[in-house]
Amino acid sequence: GDEEEEWDALDQEEVEAMKEISSALEATSLDDVDVEQYPRFVVKGISKVKQGQRVDALLKVLLPASKVVYAKQMKDKEQARLAAELREKREMMKRQHKERKAAESKRMGYLY
Repeated sequence: GDEEEEWDALDQEEVEAMKEISSALEATSLDDVDVEQYPRFVVKGISKVKQGQRVDALLKVLLPASKVVYAKQMKDKEQARLAAELREKREMMKRQHKERKAAESKRMGYLY
């Protein structure tokens, strides 16, 4: 009852998190980014960087942050996988318990 509802709530959170991750991967331009909802980076002094080296300067700033985000996404993905595995095992144990009970009842002469 309550435990299953808790799992369903977690599943819904995972679904929402995966939507955000996949939508970030699908962005093809900055127009795809909702700047009201997501924070922005302000890179001070970018105008002082030579024209041809600005992308490199931006990447230097963004790369460490993207590594942190990627690591968190991988951790979350692993936790979601483990939660799904655990849920499957619990369901299997419930099923086996029911089957055992039914077999035991049948053996004792009771009908379900």
